[in-house]
Amino acid sequence: MVSGIGQRKNQVSKGEEMENQKNRIFIADVRSLSKPHRLAAALRAVSTERQKKARRLKTPAAKALSVGAEILLQKAVAQSYGIDGPLVLEAGTSGKPWLVDYPQICFNLSHSGDYVVCGLGSRPVGVDIQKMAQPKLRLAKRFFAPSEVDWLLTLPQEEQQQGFYDLWALKEAYMKYTGKGFALPLHTFAIDCHREAAITAATASISEGDRISVVIKNYPELEGYVIWAVTDTGAFQECLEWITL
Repeated sequence: MVSGIGQRKNQVSKGEEMENQKNRIFIADVRSLSKPHRLAAALRAVSTERQKKARRLKTPAAKALSVGAEILLQKAVAQSYGIDGPLVLEAGTSGKPWLVDYPQICFNLSHSGDYVVCGLGSRPVGVDIQKMAQPKLRLAKRFFAPSEVDWLLTLPQEEQQQGFYDLWALKEAYMKYTGKGFALPLHTFAIDCHREAAITAATASISEGDRISVVIKNYPELEGYVIWAVTDTGAFQECLEWITL
């Protein structure tokens, strides 16, 4: 067993230099996993912890999102690094999971609606996807930074949905990038839109008192959804990479 793990680690080190790779964002549609025979097979393909988590969920759609996230991770790692087979995940001290056999591979998962996304690279990464609905302005007023609320309320009503979900997803992506998740309160850092009419990766910045040096990327190509990603150095691939589960 130890020898096998050593071979897999070596497989990563002999591949393309990880530090020179761009961070990649993979995406998959999980709707096919909601079918009973597909869901049963998917459950067998994921970790015991993921199986337990999925079985606690009530609907086939929710179960499909849960198991689909881990299957997407498996396929993304296989495609990027040539590593096939089950992956051993453990939660770190802050709760963010990591790959036990491949600690040099950083990843983050998110799901919403019918889709799961996986951020993958050699540096810490956070990614978040949100299916847009009505903007939750009361939630924003309660939890967002005051400057974010002020900006959001200056938008025309028809633009507040996009503005709210861009803020929400970018804030979650940053929280996940730090590894703190919701232990980092939403109001303690702010997305600075520089008084622009919309949040873009080119103009937005993040500050916790002082401006934080991070790389921000958004993927606007999925209609009805927002997807944002954050890392510390390097660049992201320009487009989402689709994988069939």
